[in-house]
Amino acid sequence: MKFVHSPKYRADIGVHVFPTEKYDRIRQKLSEEGVLDDQHVFVPERPNNEQLLKIVTKEYLDDLINLRLTARTYPSEMPVQKNIIEAQILCCGGSYRAAQLALDSGACYHIGGGFHHAFPDHAEGFCYLNDVVFGAVMMLEQGLRRIAIIDCDLHQGNGTAKFFENEGRVFTFSIHQEHLYPAKQKSDLDIGLDNGVGDEEYLQKLEGALARIFDEFNPDFIIYLAGADPYVFDQLGSLRLSIEGLRKRDELVVQRAHAQSSPLIAVLGGGYAEDINDTVEIHCNTARVLCDMETR
Repeated sequence: MKFVHSPKYRADIGVHVFPTEKYDRIRQKLSEEGVLDDQHVFVPERPNNEQLLKIVTKEYLDDLINLRLTARTYPSEMPVQKNIIEAQILCCGGSYRAAQLALDSGACYHIGGGFHHAFPDHAEGFCYLNDVVFGAVMMLEQGLRRIAIIDCDLHQGNGTAKFFENEGRVFTFSIHQEHLYPAKQKSDLDIGLDNGVGDEEYLQKLEGALARIFDEFNPDFIIYLAGADPYVFDQLGSLRLSIEGLRKRDELVVQRAHAQSSPLIAVLGGGYAEDINDTVEIHCNTARVLCDMETR
C-alpha cells in the first residue's frame, strides 16, 4: 500500500476550526499500527507555474504567489499567507503523485488534499487551489478517458463540479448536506441530504449512486474524496453518521472500485470533529479499508 504525505502540509494557521495537525497525526497513527511503512510513503513535488495554470487563471495565480489580498483571494476563510498557499500548491502535486502511484499499484492514499471548493479564478472556503481538479487534469493529459470523482465530503465539491461541467471524460458526483455552504454548482450527479440523515439512509443512497456511476460511466480511474465531516459530532455539519457508518461508506466505494479493477486514490477533505481524535480515526479507517482490500 502506497501513501503520499509531506510534513509541509501542517501549516500554522493560528486558532482555526481546520486542524492541519491531523495530517501528521494520521501518519503517526498508521505507522504505529503497522498499516503504513515509511519506505512506501512518497513525498510530493511542487507543481511549477506552467502546470498550475492548467487549473487557475494567470491573474489569480499571480495573486496567490505574491500573497495579495484581492477579490480573488479574499473569499477564502484562510489567511493569505505563504505557508498555507504553499501547502495547498504542494497538495496539488500530492494528488497527482498519488494518481501516478495508483496507476501502477491499484490504489494510493494521499494524507492530504481534498480542497474541492477552489475555482479557477478565486478561492472559496478553506481552499485556494483544487488538488482534486489538478490530479484529474494531469491524468487526462496522460491518456485516461473516464475519471470519476466520488466526493463524500459534508459539503458539495462546487469548485470541482464547475471546472468539469463541460468535460465528458470526467464524471463528478457529490453526496452532501444540502442546506449548508456552499452555493451549489451542478455535478453530473448530486445527492443533497436533509439535516439529520444518518448511516442507513446515507449508505443506501450512496450504494445506488455507485451502481449508476460504475454501470453507466464505467470509470477507468477514481478520485475518492473521503471527508470526515459527515460525522455526527462534526462542528460544521448536521449529518449524523457514526464512525462505523463512515467506515462502511469507505468500504462501499473501495470495494466497487476493486471489483471493476479501477485504480483509486483517496484524498482527505474536511473533518472538524469536536475531538480531533475522532477526525484522525475516521481518516485512518479509510487507509485501513484500502489496505484490507489490497491484501485480499
